[in-house]
Amino acid sequence: MGYRMAGTITEQLARVEARVSELPKRLQAHIARARAVGRGLSAVLVADTGRVDLALAGHDLYRAASDEEMLAIADRRGIVPGALEIEQPLLLHGPLAAIWMADEGGVADKEVLDAVQHHTTFAPGLGALAATVFLADKIDPNKIQRRPWLSEVEQLARDGKWKAAVRSYIQTLDADLKRQGVTPHPLAQEAFDFLNP
Repeated sequence: MGYRMAGTITEQLARVEARVSELPKRLQAHIARARAVGRGLSAVLVADTGRVDLALAGHDLYRAASDEEMLAIADRRGIVPGALEIEQPLLLHGPLAAIWMADEGGVADKEVLDAVQHHTTFAPGLGALAATVFLADKIDPNKIQRRPWLSEVEQLARDGKWKAAVRSYIQTLDADLKRQGVTPHPLAQEAFDFLNP
């Protein structure tokens, strides 16, 4: 399915924004910052600004849900979590947001939905639109303050090197998670390998 006409995207965005307005203020603020970053990155990474903005508006619709809520919603939606999602239910928030955007937001654009679904891990086969969404979420200025190593990811992204930026993020986070005794998501490693120059 290709993306729809601009007016339709505007209507979809209005539905997503109405849902965002119900989220906690701190999460609304993150979404606003990520959207601002995404608008700036879109031109550099040659991604459609409107589609990037729609994906970023909806990427964290379930970020504030509890582990129990996410597992229950996944069950109702017919998602069978793997062992890693049961261990870390937060990994479900992207897939749940993509389902909401398709069912409730009326979004049929597969690239937008894939970008939302995989904004936490990235995935093999994704392109510039998903990378812009992924990176804009990660280089929210507040996140860079907490994780200074994200400055390198930001620089690569702003230089137009989205594959290198995504790989840098995955590699550094993977090492960080392993130090904490947290299992990295295998999709992230597959994406890293896929993007290997």
